[in-house]
Amino acid sequence: MDTSDGAQDYVFELHELYAEVADRPIPLLSVDQRRGVEFYLADIGENASSATTVRNWVNFIHDLDDFVSDTGRLPRSDSRRPRARTKEQALVDRLAYQRRPEVRAGHCSYQTLRLEAFPGFRWDPHEDRWVEQLMRHQSFWAQTGRAPRRDAPDPTERAIARWATQQRAARRNGTLPTDRARRLRDATYRVL
Repeated sequence: MDTSDGAQDYVFELHELYAEVADRPIPLLSVDQRRGVEFYLADIGENASSATTVRNWVNFIHDLDDFVSDTGRLPRSDSRRPRARTKEQALVDRLAYQRRPEVRAGHCSYQTLRLEAFPGFRWDPHEDRWVEQLMRHQSFWAQTGRAPRRDAPDPTERAIARWATQQRAARRNGTLPTDRARRLRDATYRVL
């Protein structure tokens, strides 16, 4: 849903905050705030002379705004190979680039907050899904008092059991990251 100035509801508060920052005298702003104001002004269309990198980033954000407005969700990756060259896949790829640690480290606060304002945005969605699976596993054990079975009639239980089996296989193959292995061993209901 759009606000009266055309901004998405989920960025209204961020725009209000940066409107106040932009009104402050430049010498009183930190370097991060100055960069943020440049991105903010380009985002709201008040800085046509901004740098190419700023314009490109803001154009990407506006394309993402349009996609979210049209579909009600963030873009999803196509799991088929080769991936189709669609607008949605292009947005997925650009969003994945923004999540890269070395790119994220170069973001000013405005960029970080602007991305985090998107409904459902996560910096590390794979890690978040892994943690959710661990929580489902722990919850299942707590509720039933037993490990989930791969041959269970319940599809949810089968999915949890499959995940636990994949974690054990990854440990045997040497592909399970050390921090995950530690969390699986330290869990109330051990997976490993």
